[in-house]
Amino acid sequence: MDKIDVQVQKTSLVSAKTFGICLAAVAITVVAVTLFKVPVSTIGTAAILLVCPLLHLWMMRDGGHKH
Repeated sequence: MDKIDVQVQKTSLVSAKTFGICLAAVAITVVAVTLFKVPVSTIGTAAILLVCPLLHLWMMRDGGHKH
């Protein structure tokens, strides 16, 4: 297997995983708003508070500090 093929497979796997996580987050949000009557503003506030650490983890996932 070529190195390029392995990279393409790894990229598509990461894309599928990211899509699955986003889809699950949307489903959880819909359930929280409809079934548990959680206000949308509460979910928005929680999302804003989680964005910073999640983006930090995403940017630092390779273990290096690259600019």
